[in-house]
Amino acid sequence: MDDKTYYQEIVPDNPFPGEPEPVALLGQPNPAGTFTPSTTKEKTFPIKRIAVELLSTALNTRSRKILQEFQLEQSGGFQIGNFQEGISGDTRITPDGLVMRNKAGLITLAQDGDTGDAFFAGQLRANTTIVADTIITERASNGNGRIVFLNGGIAAILIGDPS
Repeated sequence: MDDKTYYQEIVPDNPFPGEPEPVALLGQPNPAGTFTPSTTKEKTFPIKRIAVELLSTALNTRSRKILQEFQLEQSGGFQIGNFQEGISGDTRITPDGLVMRNKAGLITLAQDGDTGDAFFAGQLRANTTIVADTIITERASNGNGRIVFLNGGIAAILIGDPS
């Protein structure tokens, strides 16, 4: 009877696309014609990261609108516009206050962040202005206005149209 000798079939490793071919490791004796695959750490695919939280819930990049409140740093501030003399003014909002400049570089509006003092270079207009115990009213219908000085909430002095 003839003994049959069976040998195992060896299937060579196929490298992952883009990786170098396995080479024989130095220092290990290999019979001629055989290769020892190099050992590498298990490789995983990188996790796809998308900035979904910020973009979809807080900012709408298509309409260019801010959708939620943002917390500002204590020492931070905003500058709106880029001052260029004769071309454009700017607005600055900081913990020290609010300042607006026109294109000539002149301050047109300022408010002190500590005291609340305000400065207006132009006119301050309103239908009714209440300053302490004084009410100043402009009536556009008949062109008459009035000033009322209050004392404890009761009209003490009336100047102008009584109606």
